[in-house]
Amino acid sequence: MRSLLKEINLTLISTVFMSSWLAIMPSAATPPLGTHINLSAIPNTCDLGGIRAKNGQRIRSGRLIRSAALTKLSHHDKWVLNKQHHVKVVLDFRSIGEIHQAPDKKLTGSHYHRLSVMSDPNFGVHTTSQYAAQLAAKQPNNMELFYQKMVLQSHSVKAYRAMFNYLLKQKSGAVLYHCTYGKDRTGIATMLILSSLGIPKATIMKNYLASNKYLKATTTKEYKQMKHYTHNRKVLVNLKRSKTAHAAYLNAAYAAVYHRSGSMKHYLSHEMRLSKHDVQLLRQMYLTK
Repeated sequence: MRSLLKEINLTLISTVFMSSWLAIMPSAATPPLGTHINLSAIPNTCDLGGIRAKNGQRIRSGRLIRSAALTKLSHHDKWVLNKQHHVKVVLDFRSIGEIHQAPDKKLTGSHYHRLSVMSDPNFGVHTTSQYAAQLAAKQPNNMELFYQKMVLQSHSVKAYRAMFNYLLKQKSGAVLYHCTYGKDRTGIATMLILSSLGIPKATIMKNYLASNKYLKATTTKEYKQMKHYTHNRKVLVNLKRSKTAHAAYLNAAYAAVYHRSGSMKHYLSHEMRLSKHDVQLLRQMYLTK
């Protein structure tokens, strides 16, 4: 796996940087990126309804919601998700350790499923000193490698494959899926879901980068806390890298997908095991004119 990731980085680095540049070029008409859901303590929650596909159809409102973890839901937040957005299924991409450390508050009438994307059961669980040591040891391209792992490693692929199985079963109501911040593991999930629905890559990228806006206060707070703990420049630089969404990160995942399968269409077919009928069904279920 490590040699494959290095090969991808070496052979496709020009593609990644070129596509990063193209992804941030402004378009004549910016399509809707969904609707931000205002919750009291969950900053990065968005209904993907309204996002336009290549065929002119749009994602149905109240069907797909990306979010950060639901650990601090207030009673009002629960009412919003239950009554206004009709959440019926919650898919949690966090590790077992993260879930035990900060469990979701359950929504009445919703089915909850654990789909840990990373194989390490303690991924994301650490003390401040442990986290600082981890950040100090990270290389500048760590996030690109992380994004590639999420589309290449068998454990991650199985988690996202299971996600599609739940999407195909949910005929009504909303599926809410999340990790801790709703940026990385959730960002890859959104890339795959939107790709299956025929959403243009430029729109997928803009939706991904929107997390920076909604996580700004959280990122600033965590940076100040770490700076209070240590002034190690490498720690602080890598913390910013890990807490920010960058086009290069998602483009690294795209590059890995293209390297393995040749195209996103083939990746969805071979790795996610979506048949033509599955793709048609997903579009019937989640798109509307």
